[in-house]
Amino acid sequence: MMNKHELSRRQFLRTASMASMAGISVSPFLLELNSVAAMAQQGNPTDYRALVCIFLQGGNDGHGTVIATDTESFSAFTTARSGAPGLAYSLSDLLPIVLKTPQSGRTFALNPYLTGVQNLFNAGRAAIVTNTGTLIAPTTKAQIQGNSVPLPASLYSHFDQTAAWQAITANGGSAVHTGWGGAMADLIASMNTNSAFTCISTAGVALFLSGQTSFQLNVTSAGPIPIGGLAQPLFGQQAGSTALASILSAEETNLFAKEYEVIIGRSIAAQASLATSMLPAGAGGVANPPQYLDPVTNKLTDNALAVSLQTVARIIGGRSSLGVNRQIFYVTLGGFDTHDNQAPQHARLLTELGQALEYFDSAMTTAGLNNQVTTFTASDFGRTLTANSAGTDHGWGSHHIVTGGAVVGQDMYGQYPVIGSNQANDMGAGRLIPTTSVEQYAGTLARWFGLSDSQVKEVFPNFANFGSNPYMGFMG
Repeated sequence: MMNKHELSRRQFLRTASMASMAGISVSPFLLELNSVAAMAQQGNPTDYRALVCIFLQGGNDGHGTVIATDTESFSAFTTARSGAPGLAYSLSDLLPIVLKTPQSGRTFALNPYLTGVQNLFNAGRAAIVTNTGTLIAPTTKAQIQGNSVPLPASLYSHFDQTAAWQAITANGGSAVHTGWGGAMADLIASMNTNSAFTCISTAGVALFLSGQTSFQLNVTSAGPIPIGGLAQPLFGQQAGSTALASILSAEETNLFAKEYEVIIGRSIAAQASLATSMLPAGAGGVANPPQYLDPVTNKLTDNALAVSLQTVARIIGGRSSLGVNRQIFYVTLGGFDTHDNQAPQHARLLTELGQALEYFDSAMTTAGLNNQVTTFTASDFGRTLTANSAGTDHGWGSHHIVTGGAVVGQDMYGQYPVIGSNQANDMGAGRLIPTTSVEQYAGTLARWFGLSDSQVKEVFPNFANFGSNPYMGFMG
């Protein structure tokens, strides 16, 4: 039975995690380290596996990312997008993809600016998971109209749907401060000798990586984030840093101060370990990503997403020194809330995404880890098929990309929707009712990552709602 102190300690840690999600300003190292508790019973594996989540912030336009090009579908797409400059693509500009498992009478292509993804797809190292979104149970248009099926709360809301994607709490569950990446980390903690480096974010505190006993570590391209006043002399005086270190390490009796002291000490150790274990960028380490040609300015531009993925690759390169066999990473690419000016904005973002995915795949292949690292996209929601004057509105289901050597690639998974208004999956304006749930998508990734069937159901409470075998089949 848990003693009163341990109960209070765990409650404190959960509360601190929730506070960070609410945007309270806290030292980044205070909340972003894994607990030493190991909840899983598996033995330490000899292989290495990593999941890398690329969150497309703002709601990526899935309709304009993966496009059906058979005559009927493409005509409906062009009609819906004809009012928005640059969104009714010419068929000759699209990047065709040929599926290993053809869909009768249908053909498909990628957005003209996803050359990197087309290359990976043709090489068999990328797959498309179609019409995916937040669901509690399989849902039809008739059920929604008849109010006979539970729906995720606050559809079309950035904040709520981001939380539903990352925490799998579409039904308003109580554990909204726990993300499915963090929940997986809780269960596989014993697979790592040092669990402090299981959950790592290059994009600040992420709900996705928050667990009950696992916490996340924040890094930048410069490496681990140091504690201000210790990395550099406080007020320009070493005596100031020495005094601060003494305060931080002093024995405390207050519960809050005691936990602060423990986590600060652990964070200093983690920073030192990561700083010496990460591979360098460039010569002698992980190759620097090339610039991409900005389709708007026609100038070579640094690819911020590729730099974040380079940081991930550098950390993965130090996995042996860090004592990890399983890692979960979170990176972001923002700017997808394209109500206006969508054509140039989306072109730039997808160019950046495609090049970054191809760069990271190359880095993992060079490291001999392509089969052991899987990268996948996620986003708040999709967007409407119908365009306004220069953009699209918030939607629901969308299409996503999974890359890596373990992916059963060059294929499409899930049910690609019929294109047009008033179709079976159309909630109006081409807002797609998802036919693949986030839990199916994530559960398939989790099973490859090493969770058992029972653990998958523990992390994703609605998983069993989607049939006796809800796995999607896109992982080998």
